[in-house]
Amino acid sequence: MLRTLRSLPDPRALSAHLGELYGLRFTGCELLRSLVNDVYVLTTGDARYVLKLYRYDARHPDEIRWEAGLSEHLRSAGLLVPAIRPLPSGDLVGALEAPEGPRPFTVSAFVDGTTPRPPFDDDLYAAFGAQLAAFHDAADNYSSAYRRRPADVAHRLDEPLEQILAIHRTEENLLRDLAAAVRKNVAQYSDRGVCHGDVSLDNVLLTPQGLLLLDFDLAAIGPRAADFTGVASTPYWSSFKSGYTTRRPIAAADEAAIPYLRVVGRIFNLRFHLVDKPTFRGTESRAEGWAASELEALRQEAAEIL
Repeated sequence: MLRTLRSLPDPRALSAHLGELYGLRFTGCELLRSLVNDVYVLTTGDARYVLKLYRYDARHPDEIRWEAGLSEHLRSAGLLVPAIRPLPSGDLVGALEAPEGPRPFTVSAFVDGTTPRPPFDDDLYAAFGAQLAAFHDAADNYSSAYRRRPADVAHRLDEPLEQILAIHRTEENLLRDLAAAVRKNVAQYSDRGVCHGDVSLDNVLLTPQGLLLLDFDLAAIGPRAADFTGVASTPYWSSFKSGYTTRRPIAAADEAAIPYLRVVGRIFNLRFHLVDKPTFRGTESRAEGWAASELEALRQEAAEIL
């Protein structure tokens, strides 16, 4: 048998297998999306669940236990996040034997809600800021027996940069100059803690109980101001800050670090579009426009900080 990079399990087989594992009778299973991970919706007679099936060999299962433990810690602190259903053993993370190797997974409760859509307003972003501050407050007290790779310069900048340049050298001078500026200007930045890693309205649901935070795939210990980089480039940054600072201060050093940490995030994203995604979406995906958009944004960042 040829080695497989990534398989796509049959929903009916998943439904039967997971039903045995969890002692539930699933009456339906459908693929919701397949990108970084595979996400399925499972249905019983009176409930729905979300299966998140991680790629083989992307993260060690203990790193996903760190992630799942963070989610449960946030729930215990009163934040709105999906509830993970433990296996009968008590483990929050299981493993599915796939052709490429064991793939970790979690099963969580399905949340009825809607993703915010334009037109956005200041009230939404103020609530979003308060929600992120609540996340940072709760995450400050999180500890785990499991280790998660940190969101530091080595893992989020240096490694992705070298992987990019191994296949794409046309902007090498620009990328290396930006990386050097980051290292010079964030070396003294010391406000580190658990970051969400992907703070955008794409990872929020509007529910009757309030805003619910999703997707801790990129959560890790790192520079906390990295969680501001996406919102800081929108017209709603002031409203977001107002909401955030009702719970936590934003220091001048945090704001000063944002342009440099935004470069880190863009280079990290560029690696995904140039290196990671083509392995499971094909090299044609490099022409979808995402990589070109990140490169153009990095040119604009260079005009600001170099």
